[in-house]
Amino acid sequence: MQKTITIGRNKSLLVEVPRDLRDVIVSNPEIVDAVVQTSNRVYLIGKKNGQANAFFFDTNGERIITLEIQVEQDTRSLDILLARLIPGSRIKTEVLNDTIILTGSVANPIDSTRAAEIASRFAVTDQPQSDKTSKLKVINMLAVEGEEQVMLRVTIAEVQRSLLKQFGINIGASINAGNFATSILTSNALPLTAAAGLGTLPVPGLGTQGLDPGATANCGTLGVLCNYNAGPSTGTFGNSGLNGGWSSGSQRISHALRALERNGLVRTLAEPNLTAVSGEPAKFLAGGEYPIPMVDSQGSISVTYKEFGVGLAFTPIVMSGGRISLKIETEVSELTNSGAVTLSNISIPALKKRQAKSTVELPSGGTIALAGLMSNDTRQNIDGFPGLKNLPVLGTLFRSRDYINQQTELVVIVTPYIVRPTARKKLGLPSDGLHAATDARANFLGHLNRIYGKTTTVPTGGLKDGVGFIVE
Repeated sequence: MQKTITIGRNKSLLVEVPRDLRDVIVSNPEIVDAVVQTSNRVYLIGKKNGQANAFFFDTNGERIITLEIQVEQDTRSLDILLARLIPGSRIKTEVLNDTIILTGSVANPIDSTRAAEIASRFAVTDQPQSDKTSKLKVINMLAVEGEEQVMLRVTIAEVQRSLLKQFGINIGASINAGNFATSILTSNALPLTAAAGLGTLPVPGLGTQGLDPGATANCGTLGVLCNYNAGPSTGTFGNSGLNGGWSSGSQRISHALRALERNGLVRTLAEPNLTAVSGEPAKFLAGGEYPIPMVDSQGSISVTYKEFGVGLAFTPIVMSGGRISLKIETEVSELTNSGAVTLSNISIPALKKRQAKSTVELPSGGTIALAGLMSNDTRQNIDGFPGLKNLPVLGTLFRSRDYINQQTELVVIVTPYIVRPTARKKLGLPSDGLHAATDARANFLGHLNRIYGKTTTVPTGGLKDGVGFIVE
């Protein structure tokens, strides 16, 4: 007779035979040890994971039974532990050589990960570290019941307000008396706005053709005011202000006045949406890539590309109770000349970024403010002639004032939803109903697309019952 049995490691099994024993032979005593208690009772002790067989002979030398023995880690305590720590799961554990195999099903990916982690801790044995079987492997074959899909809606809203004020006067004079000549020139710059690319204050020139080398003048005799065009602009507001002069013979006085106030408002709104299966990463980018030339030590030029635009990457995990764990990374970036680098006559733009990266947990349909920023930057500068610029009233002629105020408000809001597929006809597209206009409409009416009038359905038939009366 032959049987197959399984013994837990460090566990024993009692074997009783119908006749008196004379010999018990074990193929591998390092795996299984046999202890004869009586003439017909034997204890088999599992010592090490593996396989062996045992032969039992009676007093006549005849074989009573042959046992095929499998020694493995006893997982009954693991089954009890998993059932207690992960309620509602249907997990089965099996051992194959030095591997624990998890089968069955769990409610969500979190439970699957927890079960594998518990099994990996259970698999650590008290065997010496030099023993290869001292740590069992874990194969996770658990199925997740009804894997959910998560759609993440991210709103990135930013408002930038700016206020610019500048007032400055530059004065130049040339006085000749016989062989003596004197020139006076005050040049008050506007450093803040000039640094921001908003132009500089024109400097009066004292030549015979006007106040600016790029200007045209119409200067007459004594007492005639020189009105002229300020010439090429030196920035966005290069021609803002008033320029003039007075000329009489060889005596000249010129001035340039800049007075400017500007209010600016920038509104940025990005709402990327992305859907992914629970436990799987997803990434979305609406933008582009700009090239960056790189020069190596040998002088060879290579080009690498860097992404910019509206980006979203996240990994959702649906947990019990409909809650969602999210690893989110979102970004809105754009090219800017502020901070740009010029290498070998090649201008490499910089990136202006709004980026947020975090891990949050919230229910389906719940909203949380992931990040926010409030910034108020004020810069002011007064430039002028020492001493004279501090004079009451008249000091205005010898100084310039530059003032910039920038305010920024930024907020990043995220909302996850557990979603399911729907019919295609229930979904609308931005291009639905958009058709190009005819040549006649485009040329004579300026339409880029067809415009459809709204149709109203007129009810047919007369009114019925007691319409128009109050019935008590």
